[in-house]
Amino acid sequence: MVHPMLGDIITNVFAWLPMFSFVVVLAILYVAKHREPVPGGVPLGKTYACAQCGRRGNHEHMVPVTHEGAVVWYCSHCSH
Repeated sequence: MVHPMLGDIITNVFAWLPMFSFVVVLAILYVAKHREPVPGGVPLGKTYACAQCGRRGNHEHMVPVTHEGAVVWYCSHCSH
């Protein structure tokens, strides 16, 4: 004769195991994805943000424009 408590334990395990496994797999994928290097690498040195689109770039890749006495920086895409 099977103890009634054993049936409840088996039912609970099979009810919660898929959800627990799914959460563990998501956590592993999240950690793996966030440890990947940034595509294109991180720019070295001082960077500037484009005044129009906000894209960041190195000093050499940005175009300075004087606007009302201040220098604003545009990326090569927005400067055209």
